[in-house]
Amino acid sequence: MNTTNNLKVLTTEELEAELQQRKTAEANERENKRKQYESLKTSVIRDLVPEAQHLSEQLKNFKTKAFSELGSLFDLLKDYSKRHQDGKGNFKIEDDHFKISFKRQGKGSFDERSHQAEKHIIDFLTSKYEGDLDTKDLIMSLLERKNGALDILLVQKLYSMEDRFDDPNWKEGIKLLKESYSFSLSKDYVSFFCKDENGEWQGINLNFSY
Repeated sequence: MNTTNNLKVLTTEELEAELQQRKTAEANERENKRKQYESLKTSVIRDLVPEAQHLSEQLKNFKTKAFSELGSLFDLLKDYSKRHQDGKGNFKIEDDHFKISFKRQGKGSFDERSHQAEKHIIDFLTSKYEGDLDTKDLIMSLLERKNGALDILLVQKLYSMEDRFDDPNWKEGIKLLKESYSFSLSKDYVSFFCKDENGEWQGINLNFSY
């Protein structure tokens, strides 16, 4: 059986028309997909960006509120506890369900007046406690320097003894130590936690630096 006679032989013009028709169909399909994409893109942008702006403003306001309230609490803690008087220190507050961690990052240093303060304190010890090596060693250990720098945590123990001795050299030494100290704050950090069903602290994905 000869099937050749059943096949339609297309002319060159007909082949060109068929090809053009396919190209047009493909172009129309691509154009429809382009319009769908651009329409969805516009929809996604206009849906997400305003919500992101709203959340950003909420987070900004919350961050300001958090640092303001925790800063006030930190100042009250310093005054109440008579610790961290020079601005350095971290603390955590918590109840049965929630916890907040406040961390202050910075660097404290004593200037040249601290050396004069040491001389006053040494003069005080020499005049009052020449024969009491234990007292002398204890106080001098609080003035120990590491890599040439005093340790504020040790010096604060001297601060706590400021009113213990009624001596002009002692008073002047403590005064100069306080005046010689400065704290350069770089950043404060706040982290939030809540307890899970097992009583373990889990971090809330909302950490701020300021």
